[in-house]
Amino acid sequence: MKTLFVCLAALTLPLSLSAQDAKQDKAKANLSRQDARHLRDMGEADMAEVETGKLAAQKASSPEVKKFAQQMVDEHGKGLSEGEALARSKGMQPPSAPSKKHQSALKKLESMSGEEFDQAYMQQMVKDHEDTLKKLRAAAKDAKDPEVKAAATKKEPIVSQHLEMARSLSKGDAAAGGGKSTAK
Repeated sequence: MKTLFVCLAALTLPLSLSAQDAKQDKAKANLSRQDARHLRDMGEADMAEVETGKLAAQKASSPEVKKFAQQMVDEHGKGLSEGEALARSKGMQPPSAPSKKHQSALKKLESMSGEEFDQAYMQQMVKDHEDTLKKLRAAAKDAKDPEVKAAATKKEPIVSQHLEMARSLSKGDAAAGGGKSTAK
């Protein structure tokens, strides 16, 4: 009797994996190319902000820029985890690296230090968040999948807040290494 149970259990495992694979294939097939692109864009943006945030948390000379960078790591890290889970539930492989554009920007930042780094990082944050906000608004409006639409809608006010913070720090003395910010 024990032998039969072990054999049946062994037969059940591949069947359950096949059922799971079929479920993922169906979820992926139901996701439009556009929605898949929206998910990929969100993942790449979150990943880029985490990576550049980690760099800035180490290299920034301004305490305000360091604080902003850590906030990017924390908040975009949470968004990245949520996005990866959503992508997997849709049968997609989440992005494994930031986009080439983001990788290039990170490489430039790595070669800088001091005030130059702070200014370049904050300018990059403004640019990145403007681009991400534009893409999120498009996803919130155009996504066919309700979960993709909801994810974009949820991220939109967070990224908007980050953009305003980045603009404020970019214009203020904090980005120039003076330690003073015009943000209130």
